[in-house]
Amino acid sequence: MFGQMTESALRWLPDGDPAIRWQAMRDLTVAVQREQRRVAAEGWGARLLRLQDSDGRWAAGVDTPKWTSTTYPLLLLRACGG
Repeated sequence: MFGQMTESALRWLPDGDPAIRWQAMRDLTVAVQREQRRVAAEGWGARLLRLQDSDGRWAAGVDTPKWTSTTYPLLLLRACGG
């Protein structure tokens, strides 16, 4: 439900008053940044990041098996805003 309300608000904001649009965008940006930090610090996103090799890759960068390589975890993190 929250996601639907947010999407609706984001579609509506560009048509609104510039001062209100700026305040809403500022507040949403802060909220998004806060959630991005949480992804890196809490839950399965943090667990996934802790599995990285010391050089920042997974499984020494080998592309197989699929979910232990570097590519797919990074795509997953990107899709989740990490």
